[in-house]
Amino acid sequence: MSHVWSGRPCLVTGATGFGGSHLSENLLERGAIVYALDRVFPRNSYLVRQGLEQRVHYVQGDIRDLDLLRTTIERYEIDSIFHLAAQPLAPMSNVLPFETLSINALGTYTVLEAMRTTQCAKNLIFASSGAHYGATTTDRPIAEDDALCGAVNLYGPSKTAADVAVRSYASVFKLRAAVCRFMNTYGPGDTNFSRIVPRGVRSLLRAEPYDFGDRDDGSTRLDFLHIRDMTQAYIAVAEHMDVAQGEAFNFGRGQPVSTSELARLLSRAHDGGERTPLFHGAPRKVPVVKYLDIAKAQRLLGWQPQTPLDRGLHETVAWYREHLPAL
Repeated sequence: MSHVWSGRPCLVTGATGFGGSHLSENLLERGAIVYALDRVFPRNSYLVRQGLEQRVHYVQGDIRDLDLLRTTIERYEIDSIFHLAAQPLAPMSNVLPFETLSINALGTYTVLEAMRTTQCAKNLIFASSGAHYGATTTDRPIAEDDALCGAVNLYGPSKTAADVAVRSYASVFKLRAAVCRFMNTYGPGDTNFSRIVPRGVRSLLRAEPYDFGDRDDGSTRLDFLHIRDMTQAYIAVAEHMDVAQGEAFNFGRGQPVSTSELARLLSRAHDGGERTPLFHGAPRKVPVVKYLDIAKAQRLLGWQPQTPLDRGLHETVAWYREHLPAL
């Protein structure tokens, strides 16, 4: 238990999702009082699978409900807000563009207004995304102040709008608020089986064809960050708000890996076997490459990724092996 967090009331929006569940678990381990705001509390949530649903205080509602947010912050004397609630699926953003923009952008403005007008919560830590930078092909780490590239879906712009809003409120209204930009996170409890790691694990455990569909040709090189390192990043920002206020920080391993190599590593983590992953996407003349420069977080926050990819994949496969039948 951390004395820094012991007894501190924290509000986690999107708390039953993948990232929110792990962050809530981390805060509980540190002795914080966790208020979990979400629209639903699904039984396949990592919080439920880990037996933590009785240890959080569930607040049912939508982050676009300003009155609910104000009431929650004031009634429970919230100290820190971790804002993770979002429509997180990039492909779905082109199917439901207005819903994505409403939740991700307007929802964030609502959280900021609730914090500003209640003047109760001391800190706000926002979950932005590497999608903020758009589609990139240059093989170099992306820094926080790099120019944005073109978007391929509405998810990236929706997160950028929220990202800018958080930093603007910090500047204009002096809110103690900061932005966390993450690359692809993986680990136990992700029930979005369209993502490459849970999709691959499910195929392996069910002895299905090792097929990753037509979204990629296997050449895309991305940065994959273990969910445990992600939660440590949120905590690091919250604990260094004196230097973090109004800033954006990149978090990742800083080392890209191709999706085809990731699939091979996942296969070896499963049973040591070598499988050829199937990718049906049209071959790209210029591969997509995206990984983040994490020097700023290392320098100002003392944050460092702790989980090697091979170990993280082994842990992830082991969790799904135990829990997949119930998901």
